[in-house]
Amino acid sequence: MGKRNIMTLGSMLMGGILIFSLYGIGSTIASDDSEGGWEHEVDGIDTGLSVNNALYIEECGSCHLAYPAQLLPTQSWRKIMDGLGDHFDESAELDNESKKIIEDYLAGSSKHRVGKYRKMFRNLGNQSPLRITELPYFRHEHDEIPSRFFKDNDKLTSLSQCNACHRNAEKGWFDEDDVFIPGVGRWDD
Repeated sequence: MGKRNIMTLGSMLMGGILIFSLYGIGSTIASDDSEGGWEHEVDGIDTGLSVNNALYIEECGSCHLAYPAQLLPTQSWRKIMDGLGDHFDESAELDNESKKIIEDYLAGSSKHRVGKYRKMFRNLGNQSPLRITELPYFRHEHDEIPSRFFKDNDKLTSLSQCNACHRNAEKGWFDEDDVFIPGVGRWDD
């Protein structure tokens, strides 16, 4: 191969790389950058745990954190939505249209998990827990927190109040380096 052909081949390769970069073709993988947390996009799919459905935020977030859909499996969200008449001892009934919109959002979004959030359903098998706190991974991640920190704490009555300790929970960030337990202080395991 002559010098000119090698240069042409090199130019073509560089041009291809530039096109991929400019048009966003290819994927960004979720990775821990230890400075800012986790990247949030893979092939245009938001892989962070942010909640981006206004109706869900309005209806469900008015009583508690609008939990990111990726924190429970699809079948769990369907069971929760089917039981809104007795939603953890409260009535959270919705009109049929709102219920369908929210259920479709939760079921669809719960499938988009990459990076560290894939671990959430490890050791779950065919179970469909109704609470995030019932997930084996959740229990493992919170097992070092003494129960007195939340059982005798009027500012934090249970571990289901994610946003009480994870100050950026509304943004979908649950980094253990950003935990501040009300009435206790910064958590550092």
